[in-house]
Amino acid sequence: MNRIGFRPFLNKITGGEELKIVIDSNALIASGDDLHPNYGEITSFIRDLDQRANLTLYTTVTTKAEYLDYQRRRFLTEGLLSLSSLPEISLASNVKAKLSTIKGRKNTREKNEIKRSQGESDDIDSSYFYFRDSEIKEIKKVFRARDVQNEAGWLKICDIFLSRKLMAEEALIDELCTYLSPYKEEQAHIFNNKVDWKNATKISAKSGMGFSDSMILNMVLATKIDYILTLDYDLVYASAVSALSKTVIIPDKRIKQFKQALKKL
Repeated sequence: MNRIGFRPFLNKITGGEELKIVIDSNALIASGDDLHPNYGEITSFIRDLDQRANLTLYTTVTTKAEYLDYQRRRFLTEGLLSLSSLPEISLASNVKAKLSTIKGRKNTREKNEIKRSQGESDDIDSSYFYFRDSEIKEIKKVFRARDVQNEAGWLKICDIFLSRKLMAEEALIDELCTYLSPYKEEQAHIFNNKVDWKNATKISAKSGMGFSDSMILNMVLATKIDYILTLDYDLVYASAVSALSKTVIIPDKRIKQFKQALKKL
């Protein structure tokens, strides 16, 4: 079995040793959104690891892109939903109508997700709290690009709610994580093999996992790094099939979710 819970993994740390872990986008997202059901658990785990060991968290370009895109949707959703309480922002009637419609859709999805996961609060998908990308595009289309008289344009909305916050999130990732790349000379000692991106397609095809996750797993397989920190079911599943040499670290409560599905592998 190549998976381990947070608590037993912490118990393995004797103190002060070098510890290299690849963190996937799902776990990184949880650490950066206090509405995420795993926020407290993941942030406490990373803090405890950092206190007990000389910890380096590695991430990839794929992970960074997924994290920042999640935060983009989060910040735009929060900002757009706050517009009615900002008297200095004037909106056209068609913009107000579109916001009301899409807010209703989001609220329905959110209620259904909470209802579905009752009794399994750690399994709530926090992306349901925010507008989908297609919905943000719908809203964007009814805005003028720039302010017209007293009506706020879309570019102003982005400037107020997105630009500075997104840059700040990128700075936080850069501080928290080291970017794993086969093209960095200073990381040559970390890699066992050349990264063959065609292997990511094979990994995806073998277990049906999403391609962005298969790219992360493919990168890890080319390195000497033993551990992957994740909350993602597909990544745990694919690791049990295609990456038995690596150990996947997941929340203690989720260990049991994989026993039945993976016991015969």
